[in-house]
Amino acid sequence: MQAGTLEIMVTSAESAPARVLPALPDHDQEAGEIRWERWEPAIIASHIDPACPTCAFPGPLSTVFGATWYTPEPTMVRIQRSQPGQPSKWVRAQGKPYWCKTHYAVRCPQCDEMRVYRRDGWVEIYYRPPTTERAVPPTDDNVLF
Repeated sequence: MQAGTLEIMVTSAESAPARVLPALPDHDQEAGEIRWERWEPAIIASHIDPACPTCAFPGPLSTVFGATWYTPEPTMVRIQRSQPGQPSKWVRAQGKPYWCKTHYAVRCPQCDEMRVYRRDGWVEIYYRPPTTERAVPPTDDNVLF
């Protein structure tokens, strides 16, 4: 290296843009705060097409479960069995709250199209459209299909 010149080494990690996964919703209007697990490849099932319907990525798609804080309804609990001439004694007991899997999300690793469902009735609560630059992969002859 000569005096007055500056060499800059560019690594492949610096030149490639960082991949940013789309954000999952952290709140549901009906269920409250959602805590998400890690993205995992979807389970391959023979009766379900693993390909992305938007970009035709062959799969598997990525899936993740989300949990919300659930407080069960109070229930009646018998604390004393009936005796001859006396009825059983009952009290209302409250179960301990816990994190319950209530949401499910699926995402295409190729085009990042994402759908989030509430598992109670499988209602879609969030949709993120595919990224335009990856939604339709380029072809050699510029013909889409």
